[in-house]
Amino acid sequence: MSAHSLPFDLGPTIQPFHPRWVPAGGATSVRMGIYLDVVTIPGTLGQQIADQLIQLFDCHPGGIYQNADAELVHFAAEPKTTNQFRWSPGIGHYGGAGTLSVEVPALDCAPFPWSWLSLPTHRREFVDCQTLHALVQRRNDPGSTRRTPAPPGTSPRSSSGAGSPSYSSLGITSS
Repeated sequence: MSAHSLPFDLGPTIQPFHPRWVPAGGATSVRMGIYLDVVTIPGTLGQQIADQLIQLFDCHPGGIYQNADAELVHFAAEPKTTNQFRWSPGIGHYGGAGTLSVEVPALDCAPFPWSWLSLPTHRREFVDCQTLHALVQRRNDPGSTRRTPAPPGTSPRSSSGAGSPSYSSLGITSS
């Protein structure tokens, strides 16, 4: 046995999962509707929904990250899925058009104010949008568990009305 070999087998090397939409370092703008859609939920509600998803999916609900400055939790969803649902006022949902961008932090060196609550994995890269929507609906109406699709021919990007987050406050830019 050489001086550099170990007396036991370390097993297969674990390769970390790094989706194409996540930058290698810092934070960068990523086009929505192409690489991912994003649902943003403010404050405590966003934290509670994230915690529920983490419990439901055995610690692997998909990509969830937060911006501490804006007090928003971002849920990364599969491209072209968020517009299939009618979201409550105050909940932002962005994607489908491919003209908006959202800030996404790096996995292991996210700059302040960004941090990951749940990393995307091989098992689950994105949050299940239908489950996310059901949890939001249940919070707003404990008796409601049904899917509420967006009206045909419409492409809502965010909830309108008082209390709705603006694109700029979410780190979202149009290109």
